[in-house]
Amino acid sequence: MHLSKEELQKMEQMDIRDAVPEELVDISGIEIDMKKPVPARVEEYVRKVGNPFLVRVGEYVVKIGYSDQAGTLNDRMKQYIRKVAEIKY
Repeated sequence: MHLSKEELQKMEQMDIRDAVPEELVDISGIEIDMKKPVPARVEEYVRKVGNPFLVRVGEYVVKIGYSDQAGTLNDRMKQYIRKVAEIKY
């Protein structure tokens, strides 16, 4: 599944408040073959969910943002916790 830059931007700009939960894919049941290379896994995920920016997890609608920054989610959480600790103490 190939999406143009314009199609991806349109998906990314969708407002979570306008989402119809029943029309979104529930990602809690999606399985991705982790043995495949990253580009193939990304393609498989997008093919299965349709809009990679707006999905459903159970009964919850979730808006996802992606970053081209280096670092993992764990790295970002540690950074966030350090920043919150600095502010409070």
